[in-house]
Amino acid sequence: MHLATAHLMTTRTPIQKLFSRAGTKARIALGWLSFATRLRPKTEFGDRTPPPAPDYSDRSQWAVHPEAPNKSDFKPLGRDARDRPTACGADVFFIHPTSYFGARYWNAPLDHAHANELVDELIIPGQASVFNDGCRIVAPRYRQATFYSFLRGTKSGRAALELAYTDVLDAFEHYLRHWNQGRPFFIGSHSQGTVHAMRLLKERIDGTDLAERTVAAYAIGFRFPQDQFENGYFKSFHPSRSAIDTRCIVAWDTYSDEGGPSHWIDRAEVWYANSNGTGTWVRRAHKRPVATNPLSWTNDTRAVAASANKGAVHVVLSDPRGVRWKGFGGENPIGLRAHSLSAPHVGEVSATLREDGFLYVSWPITKAFTTAIMPGGNFHNYDYGLFYMNMRENVRQRLDVYLQQQAR
Repeated sequence: MHLATAHLMTTRTPIQKLFSRAGTKARIALGWLSFATRLRPKTEFGDRTPPPAPDYSDRSQWAVHPEAPNKSDFKPLGRDARDRPTACGADVFFIHPTSYFGARYWNAPLDHAHANELVDELIIPGQASVFNDGCRIVAPRYRQATFYSFLRGTKSGRAALELAYTDVLDAFEHYLRHWNQGRPFFIGSHSQGTVHAMRLLKERIDGTDLAERTVAAYAIGFRFPQDQFENGYFKSFHPSRSAIDTRCIVAWDTYSDEGGPSHWIDRAEVWYANSNGTGTWVRRAHKRPVATNPLSWTNDTRAVAASANKGAVHVVLSDPRGVRWKGFGGENPIGLRAHSLSAPHVGEVSATLREDGFLYVSWPITKAFTTAIMPGGNFHNYDYGLFYMNMRENVRQRLDVYLQQQAR
């Protein structure tokens, strides 16, 4: 889920007001659950034929295609433009988060107008663009699982996620065959995209020569389990330990200082590969996630002051008053059009990793980063935006170190 421009609304939302009151955690959680339950598809996964599979030779099946115009080339206001495509030193295979919230399908059709609008006008400029200083970006459309798939751990929800992953894998294979040409690459993802990134890293990349070409994976916003780095599960990857670590996993999940995860209502699941080639979906609640502090790029628990925040960035819309927000989550476009990125908001938040593995931030200064907060003080929608400039710089750092290592 991602609402990078919800800051353009002029009044505090009811859910925001709830967060400001003491003693409302259970009420917020139950209200959220009630809302989410209304998103359940009316039929089971197997009762309907899935939408047609993608043809990745068709440019329209890509949110970001190397030879088609898109908004992944947006840069923060005031930043010097740099030459982008073929001179870039690495690629980024970016897997977008959930943008389909409907109950009509378990998997969104590839031409779903509103889901694609959210990707093209919010997610690509607001998240994927963080990689455009030194990297060529590719990002497939895929038959993403509907938002409800994460809410109950049902057979249909798992089937929807597995179908979505088959598209992501097909897109990655197309990328390797047609564009990679032996180049180093990053994996970038958020939310549902990270669910699929975890599996792609384990089942397709880990233990192969592709792992040697993986600079790092920024697998953000889905509680990458720490126990996946135990007992030899991953052969080639480890949690990031510093700003210049490579062949590593960079991950965090952001909450307000006074918030935190509600494990008791969390039914989302993570894929674990089995040694026999099969896999199992396991509930993620109470699992300690991999954690990196994007203000220090360490995984210790010391507080990092807001002075280390080099700039939070958000999407600026062309016509914010013309957006039909009441239609959000429906079948039709709501009038979103990204105009640019904001200038960096330097010093926006401090950040501290706690022993539970989650990242806790001070309350943002700018309203742009407070209008789409989720239950429990969850800054999920701002996992990228709050740390945009730190991420942008760090991608370049890791790439430079990787290229130096390869030149030896």
